[in-house]
Amino acid sequence: MKRSMKRSRVFVVAMITAASVATVAHAGPPALSTNPGNLVIFPARGQSPEQQKADEATAYDWATKQTGWDPYQAKTLLDQQTQAATAAGAAARGGAVKGAAGGALAGVAIGAIAGDAGKGAAIGATSLGLTGGVRSRRATKAAGGTADSAVAAYQQQFAMWNRNFMAAMEAKGYTVR
Repeated sequence: MKRSMKRSRVFVVAMITAASVATVAHAGPPALSTNPGNLVIFPARGQSPEQQKADEATAYDWATKQTGWDPYQAKTLLDQQTQAATAAGAAARGGAVKGAAGGALAGVAIGAIAGDAGKGAAIGATSLGLTGGVRSRRATKAAGGTADSAVAAYQQQFAMWNRNFMAAMEAKGYTVR
């Protein structure tokens, strides 16, 4: 009898483990929140957690339709713009080095004609290195400005979207802060 109880326990544990593994395997990535502003939402009319979740989804859809703007799609676009601006800034930072190298090559050629290739290379590297550095700083500043303006635009749109979301939740009987 003890042996059959052990088998039963082992079987039950195996079934629970298999069910747990299957649940985790099918769960997939977590769902996006219908409350991206992380607002505090209190069910003032005693709504159940399930009802609140449904109401949040409805409010999310309504706010998106009212503004013509989706916070998650916009965040993906903002991330892409920020990465592009960062890459442009990084590429521009090499301008002084590239300018100096190009200037040195040009200076060698001019210096060789004049009789002192080394002196020509030094003069060319200095002059074109400074020019490349100025261009590099301008491009880096422009790339940073692009990223900053994209973030500001996102924040402005999100504030408008969030006001609509809050209004929808309040209309459904929730206290929102």
